[in-house]
Amino acid sequence: MARKARLIKRKKSANSITYKWYQFEKKTTKKFTESQLRMWDTLIFLIRFSILAIPLHLIIWTGYDFSHIITITSYFTSKLLSVLGTNFFQIENTFIIKTETGTLIADIIRDCSGWKSFLALFSLIIATRHSTIKARTIGIIIGTFAIFIGNVIRLATTFHLTYLKGLEIFDITHNILWQGGLILLVLAIWLFWLENLAFNKRYI
Repeated sequence: MARKARLIKRKKSANSITYKWYQFEKKTTKKFTESQLRMWDTLIFLIRFSILAIPLHLIIWTGYDFSHIITITSYFTSKLLSVLGTNFFQIENTFIIKTETGTLIADIIRDCSGWKSFLALFSLIIATRHSTIKARTIGIIIGTFAIFIGNVIRLATTFHLTYLKGLEIFDITHNILWQGGLILLVLAIWLFWLENLAFNKRYI
């Protein structure tokens, strides 16, 4: 990719932090090869992504419970369980399911709401360089919806498989298969956004 295509032209303003950074970057990378420019972009991406991880620690520190997201997630999880034919009893955000090997009592708590996945996707998209606000906004909206749906499917299928196979399957499904599956979903959404939206002329 040509150098001019890599460095977005900014509106010249003596008081603009963005423009000052653009000038600094242009001067710093003036003699860089294409390979070095890619390494520079990767470095800046990692720095920006690390900075965007700060809200994660702030949320954990404040103890915000995401009660509204939990309630909505519980509602749609119960609806999907009904469609799957799962026999369950629900008290607010707690699901009680009788299986052949015992009774599962599972609470949908903050960490079940998918908020870390939402934040991870947000950070990946915002940290990606040379994209526009429009492309980023579309990616975040579509990605958030996809993660929400994926998380509901994760919870419902975990409960349903436990209902069918017994308590022994719960930890395997919940902690191993679906935890990794949600991570892969976030990466897949981000890569799809990179390929189809981030640098598409329609959104730039």
